[in-house]
Amino acid sequence: MRVAAKSASAVVKSPLGFARGLTYAFRGARFVYFQHPKLARYWVAPIVITGLALFGVFYGSASYYDDVGGALWSLLPQSWQDASGWVGGLLTALRWLIELTAGILMTLLGLVVVVLLSSVVAAPFNDALSEAVERILTGGAAPPFSFGRMLSDVARTIRLEVLKVLVYVGVVGPMFLASFFIPGVGQVISIVGFALTAVYLGIDYVDWPAARRDWSVGDRVRFVRNQLPAVAGFGTGVWALLFIPLLNLFFMPAAVAGGTMLFVATARSEN
Repeated sequence: MRVAAKSASAVVKSPLGFARGLTYAFRGARFVYFQHPKLARYWVAPIVITGLALFGVFYGSASYYDDVGGALWSLLPQSWQDASGWVGGLLTALRWLIELTAGILMTLLGLVVVVLLSSVVAAPFNDALSEAVERILTGGAAPPFSFGRMLSDVARTIRLEVLKVLVYVGVVGPMFLASFFIPGVGQVISIVGFALTAVYLGIDYVDWPAARRDWSVGDRVRFVRNQLPAVAGFGTGVWALLFIPLLNLFFMPAAVAGGTMLFVATARSEN
C-alpha cells in the first residue's frame, strides 16, 4: 500500500486543465475505433448489451406511454373525463399532453437506469479494455492468463461500480427530488447536478488504472482533488458523447480508453 500511496503522490503533482481533460473523451474514441481496431474484442459485448437495453427502453416507452398516461388521467376528477364540447376538446388535448409527458419521462428514466447499470454490467469488459489500452500506451507486457485472477478482477470491478453508482444516486437523487418541492432553486440544483455528474463520469472512467494499482480511497480522493479540472473536463466530454444520438451507444469504450489515457498521461508528466 505504501507503493500505491507513493505512486498516487507522484501522479497528482502536475494537474492538467479543464480544456485538455475535455479532449481525452474524443482521443479515446479515436484510439479504440480508428488507431487500434483489434481492441474491438473487448468492447463489442458491452455495446451489444447496452444496445439491447436501449432498445428495451424505447420500445417500452412507445408501447406503454398511453397506459401510464391513462392511469394518471384517471386520477383527475370524473367531471373532467366526462366533459364535452370545447371544454372536452381542451381536456382531450390535456390528456394527450399528459401521455406525451409520461412517455418522455419514462424514456428519460430508462436512459438514466441504463447509464447507471451499464457500467456495472460492462465492468469486467471495461477493466480488460483499460488494461489493454494501458499496455499499448506503456509498452508493458500482458500478464499471463489466470482464471483465479480473472474472477478476482470481475468481483472487484463490479463491487467498485456498484459502490460508485450508489454514492452518485445518494447525492444526486435527493437533489433531483428537491427540485420539485423547493421553488426557485431548480436551476441552481440543475447546474450543481450537472457539475456533479461531470465529475462522477470523469472519476468513473479514470478509476480503472487506479483500481488495478490497488489505490486506497485516500489515494483516489487525492488524485481527483489535484486533477479536478482535468477530471471534470474529461467527464464533460463523456457527457457530451452520451447525449449525441447513436454515438451514445459507443461512448463507453471511448470513455474507458480516454480515462486510461488521461491517467497515464498525468503519470507520465512526472517523468
